[in-house]
Amino acid sequence: MAPKTLRRATGISSALLVGALALTGCAGGGGSEAPAESTGTLVIDQAFTAQSIDPATIFQVTDAITATGVYQTLFTYIGDDPEPQPLLAESIEANDDSTQFTVVLREDATFANGNPVTADDVVFSLNRLKHLQSSPAYRMDGVTVAAADERTVTFTTESPMPYFAHTLTATPLSIVDDETVRAAGGTDAEDAIDADTAGTFFTEPANGAGSGPYVLEAYDTNSQIVLVKNEDYWGEAPAYDRIVIRNVNNAQQQKANIEGGESQIALDIPGRIAEGMASDALQVQSTSSPEVLYLALSQADGAPTSDPDILEAVKLGLDYEALRTIVGAGAVPATGIIPTKLIGALPEDEAPKSDPEAAKKLLEDAGKAGTEVTFDFANDYTRLAGIDYNTLAQGIQSQLEAIGLKVALNPTPTSTSLQNYVDGSTQMAMWSWPPDTAAPTDVLVFSAGDLLGERVHWSAEAAPEIAALAETARTTGGDAGAEAFTEWNRLMNEQSPFVPLLEPSFYLVASSGVEQISHDPLATINLSQIR
Repeated sequence: MAPKTLRRATGISSALLVGALALTGCAGGGGSEAPAESTGTLVIDQAFTAQSIDPATIFQVTDAITATGVYQTLFTYIGDDPEPQPLLAESIEANDDSTQFTVVLREDATFANGNPVTADDVVFSLNRLKHLQSSPAYRMDGVTVAAADERTVTFTTESPMPYFAHTLTATPLSIVDDETVRAAGGTDAEDAIDADTAGTFFTEPANGAGSGPYVLEAYDTNSQIVLVKNEDYWGEAPAYDRIVIRNVNNAQQQKANIEGGESQIALDIPGRIAEGMASDALQVQSTSSPEVLYLALSQADGAPTSDPDILEAVKLGLDYEALRTIVGAGAVPATGIIPTKLIGALPEDEAPKSDPEAAKKLLEDAGKAGTEVTFDFANDYTRLAGIDYNTLAQGIQSQLEAIGLKVALNPTPTSTSLQNYVDGSTQMAMWSWPPDTAAPTDVLVFSAGDLLGERVHWSAEAAPEIAALAETARTTGGDAGAEAFTEWNRLMNEQSPFVPLLEPSFYLVASSGVEQISHDPLATINLSQIR
């Protein structure tokens, strides 16, 4: 189907993407403004969740933050604006039913090694993501990419994707230099999962494979990650000579470091502490969360949590307001599994209701009082707005035991707890889902038969109405799509094995010397935009 006449704009809304459009590049540099002068070292304290800096395998928040300085995507978010803006791309054009997209690349973008960014690099990067079959590979499910010419890339999707420009902002879809990565053993062939040997190459200093304003100097998942400015960056000059991201798990230590001038940004100070830190020397920002803290109850055969009475009792037995009190400043009700800032969010009066007496009676009448449930959680995980998972888990245990369940806590380090959850071996687990984009399609991973649904053994066959609604929401734009997301969210509250607990607010504390910083729509930071 031939595209419509192009329309110029500065951002991409999901509604506009149903038709064809084009956007002029504005996010990455090459403008008429004078370059900013580099000014020393920026130190950022964060509780690490780091595992891989290879864009095709990035699935942790620390790595995603690091990648915003080293790598670039075709589109990005500027500040807290949730509409995608061109970065390595110059324009995007969609056909009428949002199944074919043509992306034109900007002419001036280069990798740190001096090679130009071309359509072949885009095809290689995204096919490598698909064929490595790591956790973020689902981003390319049903998507085919090809180079039409040196600067033009075409995407074809198996079903309509009205939010596709949002997908192109996701960190795992960062573009790497085809030539350099192939020389290091990388491949985009279908057997990449076995044949690709370039993984460790991405941790090598100044490997030149990214097009961002910084290059990697050191990468240690336990202590710190160091970036230095890309001297030959194609856009506006980097604001800092060096960026050091340090692994500081303790919120009080982050507070002491930034108050003492040892760091300039702290990312994990909880609201109950951060709200009292504002001064002439320090700025404090907060933003509502794009993610929901939730319980996941396994539906595996034989798991006690697969019993509908147990699932319903857990949902009714929790005192959601008390849990928010435990978390403290900034915690708000989770009205559903879709966060309140995204399309499809439910009003507060539709949030899960607490009725411990009804939950207790349900268990007694069904003869299931005393059922034993193992509760897995990460005992060292503080990335989610500084929430103390240990204290919160104890609160949940107390509430559920009050209705008649026997809850055994199983605290383990994040790496162990997450792997257990990924493997589908937990009975009840507490997690949150940090989205890669500001599109509500990211939350559909909770649906029956989807990524997180499979982790709790909840198949599409077990909830066909929910699975069908998810597909409608995924492939429909405009008001009809929004209505599908809302109804899906409502049914998830009623039927799913996921229990939304609360939405935290993320706080950011920065030195007043940091003149330009803000959370992006995903409540994280973009290193390339800090000034």
